[in-house]
Amino acid sequence: MTEQEIESSEWSKAVINVTEYLEKITELTICEYGKFAFRGQGDISHPISSTAARRLGYNQLGEDALKKFNDYNCDLISNAKLKGYDKKGNIPLEDLELLAELQHNGAATALIDFTYSSLVALYFASINDPDNDGVVHIINTSEPEKFKPINGDNSGWKFKKYLEEMGDFLWVWEPSDLNNRIPKQHSLFIFGKPEIIDESIEKVRISADQKSKILFELRDLHDISGLTLFNDMVGFASENSCEKPYYSKEYLEQMNKAKSMYVTEQSSLEEILEYVERALKINPISYEALIYCANIKDCLEDYQGVIEICDRIIDIEPDSATALILRAKAYTEMRQFDDAINDLSRSLAIRKDNPYAAFLLSQLKGKKKLEDLAHK
Repeated sequence: MTEQEIESSEWSKAVINVTEYLEKITELTICEYGKFAFRGQGDISHPISSTAARRLGYNQLGEDALKKFNDYNCDLISNAKLKGYDKKGNIPLEDLELLAELQHNGAATALIDFTYSSLVALYFASINDPDNDGVVHIINTSEPEKFKPINGDNSGWKFKKYLEEMGDFLWVWEPSDLNNRIPKQHSLFIFGKPEIIDESIEKVRISADQKSKILFELRDLHDISGLTLFNDMVGFASENSCEKPYYSKEYLEQMNKAKSMYVTEQSSLEEILEYVERALKINPISYEALIYCANIKDCLEDYQGVIEICDRIIDIEPDSATALILRAKAYTEMRQFDDAINDLSRSLAIRKDNPYAAFLLSQLKGKKKLEDLAHK
């Protein structure tokens, strides 16, 4: 991929902070009237699909895939009712409400989550898949040929009836406050098809390398975090599951200070690095702190230091595309072109949709060719 090709694709330019993101959202929505909804995804290569489609492997289901998808969701509702799960307390739940409650508790359903808050979408694009660029999709739910709202005329239908009434549009449902998460996340659901495929949907790309910084800004400046968005027992338990890293108070004190200094840009990189290194003494295997450390050393042109830190990261996370790119850049500066090409190739094998890595690799191969010719 050439530099010109990268520059010609506005969509390929990833935003690196909340301010830049909001400017991009405004740019994409200001010229159009409507009610905009947003969906954040941690990996830009993933389609906009329902969890039911992913559970079923929808694209491998064959000719009657849509029927199997619809039958699955109707069976899910029927089986939940047989178990008596169609009530909340003494209040009976309609089919859509039952699906929302099932999804809330981890079931794979036809409902595709969106939010009316662009910042909530940014959180979801940044919290998952730390080594992949994220994406926020933007749709205008006011387009009548594409979307039909659930309102007084059609609310309370059986789920099967919504499927029978489907045309070339998708249903848009703004649920009542069934649980604490819905108002906190400004939730709406879109359903009717297993996947949303529309080339006209606007997108904002989120830089993988800056996800940690973006999450810090969202938490400290906008009160958006896992604990505020998943403000119930299930959410609290999930935030403290065995898959989530644990950070001691001493570690957080050092790292939060470093992040604050980094975001405000009022301290030198050397000062910030001191706090990151203190955090690493407390937690030597913190992926977050190691990535911060490598980025700062890169800015300080301490390329041998970058390589040493990235070696530690790759020992912990062998598929860290971010660490491989950082190490490749350091190898390039030290004119170790073969090592750099190897790291960039590995990075692209892990994270295929990365125009920056593709550009670096193309540029580096050109440099190596010229150097090889010069030595002949």
